[in-house]
Amino acid sequence: MKMKNKNFRCFLLLSVFCLVCLLGCEQSNVPVSGKVTFEDGTAITSGEIIFALENADEYFAKGKIEKDGTYSLTEYTVGKGSKPGCRKGNFKVFIASTSTSIISDDGTKTETTHIIDQGYTNKDQTPLKATVPGGVYDFKVPPYKK
Repeated sequence: MKMKNKNFRCFLLLSVFCLVCLLGCEQSNVPVSGKVTFEDGTAITSGEIIFALENADEYFAKGKIEKDGTYSLTEYTVGKGSKPGCRKGNFKVFIASTSTSIISDDGTKTETTHIIDQGYTNKDQTPLKATVPGGVYDFKVPPYKK
């Protein structure tokens, strides 16, 4: 009878250990930042940069592009909200950036103009990729061509 109790205690202890390991293995985020510029080095001054995790449509990280072209990522998971940083993995990177101009004297009519090559604005077309272990990721993109 003592052998069965000892085996049961070992099994129970091992089960609890495995459960703690599984719960503690949630992937932590790493800081990701960088700068987005045109090919000539001029900063892109507005928009968003998006890192889309390959083979996982429910996860992405994005950052607002500041006036000096810099950004810092925040993760977004469908149904789970957001938190600073980005998980590790392989990402497709695309950029949403346009310019808006007022084209009427009274300011009621505006015109939106693309400022970067359209191949860099779509997750399925972008040539930009990043493998994230954390750190600084700078990107150079061509301007919009009609």
